Amino acid sequence: SPTISKHTKFSSHKPTSKSSLKMKVSASLLILGACMIVLTSAETRNEFLSFICKKCEGCKLIDIESFDEDGNPDFDCESKCEICVSPYCTDNPKRPECKFCEKDETVEDCAGRCQFGCTFCYKTTACKPKK
Repeated sequence: SPTISKHTKFSSHKPTSKSSLKMKVSASLLILGACMIVLTSAETRNEFLSFICKKCEGCKLIDIESFDEDGNPDFDCESKCEICVSPYCTDNPKRPECKFCEKDETVEDCAGRCQFGCTFCYKTTACKPKK
């Protein structure tokens, strides 16, 4: 009777890490491509920018204390975030001054989120008026 080798092309084997990595990269690129197609439609892009720029409006009310060596602004987010833990916002979080506060967030966490967001808003040209 004919003998069947263990190593036929029909045998099942675990994908190697190299082929697994290729599959992950391919899937990621496919998802990225789909996202790019969706974001390139004018209406979706405008909605996205409107959402971002609306959030950036809050940064205009926060003073810039200084600039770091890379030219990034250091916003005074700590004083802006202190209101979030005060009874003024915890008792009534719907007040306009409290709209950027997160429930049970520390001043330090709020300030980090604020600094990151406002630095992004400061650098982006998407929300600045076109000349």
